[in-house]
Amino acid sequence: MPNYLLNVLLALLLSVLATTANAASFDCKLAQGKVEKMICVDSGLSTLDEQLGAAYTQIIGMVSDKQPEKSMQRAWLRARNACTDIACLQHAYAARNAELRARLASPSPLVGIWKREYSCDQLSGMYAERCKQGERDKFQLSIVVHGDNVCALHVVWANSGNRVDEVEDLQPSMTGKTDGNTATIRFSSTWGGTGTATLRVQGGELHWKVSGKDEGETWIPDEAVLVRVPAIGFDRMPACHH
Repeated sequence: MPNYLLNVLLALLLSVLATTANAASFDCKLAQGKVEKMICVDSGLSTLDEQLGAAYTQIIGMVSDKQPEKSMQRAWLRARNACTDIACLQHAYAARNAELRARLASPSPLVGIWKREYSCDQLSGMYAERCKQGERDKFQLSIVVHGDNVCALHVVWANSGNRVDEVEDLQPSMTGKTDGNTATIRFSSTWGGTGTATLRVQGGELHWKVSGKDEGETWIPDEAVLVRVPAIGFDRMPACHH
């Protein structure tokens, strides 16, 4: 092959690499590990990474105490870096981007993903062993706010890691009104139980308390104190009507 053709092909290759390197939120020339390299060679993932980087920068600029946000981002990166294929990375980025967009769209401190993870102290036998290995009982809320309207999705894990109470689509299982850092909502369990509850953000924690129950079963706890966590994997934000 003539030298000039080799030079043209080399120039085109460098151009493609440069474009890819500029697409992600980090310098692809310095990419480390399998995950960063996967992002750099996939234009879709590079775009998602760039979007996430921009949203995270905005969030950091909005808060006075930046340490909790940095800790959540590190937790998300650890989960992302455990991915072994593109599909896993796509889910990780889609979940985190949706969470960050919801938080940027509303000044309400309620917005985001909140989780309570229960200890293994009250368990015994097989369940205690599985709990120690990480299959813990959990209660999670994904909350979106539009004006004074609040809606949420809930997930309850019980019996050592089984998702026993959740809505399978994006239609909210909880709706209500918010006033500042508090909200009053009605909830619906997938077991048929319904009721009312109050939400209150205080000191970086979300306090959940059921104020009334109708007939029907539910795995949703009566009271819980939850902490904010990053969206990971298949976590979802509700599709709220406003």
